Amino acid sequence: MIKTLLCIKGSLVDKEGSGAVKLANNVGAFLFDSCTYSGSVREMETVRDPSIVSAVRAMTCYNQEYSHYMVMSGWNYPNDPILHDADTAFNIQIPLKHILNIFNDNPMCTCGRQTMRLVRARNDNDCLIITDETTKAKINITNIELRVNHIFPNNEIKLELMKSIQQDQPIVIPFRKRKLHELPAITKGARREVWAVRTSTSVERQRFFIVFFQTGKRNTITADPTLFDKISIQSIRLSLSGEYWPNERMQLDFSKSDYNEAYFNYTEFYPSSIHSQQKRPLLDFSAFKNRALFVMDCSKQEESMKASTVDVKLDIEAHNGFPENTKAYCIIIHDCVMEYFPLTEIVKSLN
Repeated sequence: MIKTLLCIKGSLVDKEGSGAVKLANNVGAFLFDSCTYSGSVREMETVRDPSIVSAVRAMTCYNQEYSHYMVMSGWNYPNDPILHDADTAFNIQIPLKHILNIFNDNPMCTCGRQTMRLVRARNDNDCLIITDETTKAKINITNIELRVNHIFPNNEIKLELMKSIQQDQPIVIPFRKRKLHELPAITKGARREVWAVRTSTSVERQRFFIVFFQTGKRNTITADPTLFDKISIQSIRLSLSGEYWPNERMQLDFSKSDYNEAYFNYTEFYPSSIHSQQKRPLLDFSAFKNRALFVMDCSKQEESMKASTVDVKLDIEAHNGFPENTKAYCIIIHDCVMEYFPLTEIVKSLN
């Protein structure tokens, strides 16, 4: 499944007005409100708002070379996605691992019944960028298909596989889930907001937090939904049941280009998440200013925090009052371990 492609064909229809219409970056993911992958009738991973989650993944995990390769999926940072002007049609191929992290962390071959459930977005406002608000257009999807590689083992390997299947030896599936949380509106004019993100009673260990903001960009046809706002942030501090990350408050000032600490944390995310020394940020220092992503690495926690109830809070401070119509987002990346029993086709969660 790691090489599986979600292929979508569509076109712009019902255009009214003289304004220019172009596809938003990451348009393929913006076509859907949620994406769910199930194995043996057991839900294994669900991504709510896959557009934002995959956009953040691209900005934190892709380099320039891979970003150019992903033009086929509608991701074409820093340029615009390809649209055939002759007939306003498009054809995109999205690797499932762009949306679902299970296929990045667990590249093994799988068997049994597998299901993909896609929920179409309620409108196309985030899929298009239109220069004139009076201009209207819609996207019509003409075809969706899933292209999956199939492996046919030889007789010798079949015998070995049959032995394992008959013994019903469990196959361990470890991966990291990305769960999106949203604060619909930060208090207008306030300079500090304490956001109680969630209370967790599970033993899923939270590894990373990625926080970002948007002011008036979602569901707005004239705005780019993959741009994130700095909103004069001075400090963001994560609290896990009284334990703080970072230990000291940040002292950021984007108006003076003083955001080295935030950019350093961003560049450290990829090597920390894959245990590598290689740094390959997609965003350079200046581009980060218009796509500010605040990363907190809490992967090295005390064992006592793993088996207890954890209160997750974010303390957000700004130099100026928060602007109106500002949303806060938080992506929590946490461990997930499942077991698959090939004979009975049962999937169990181990945490």
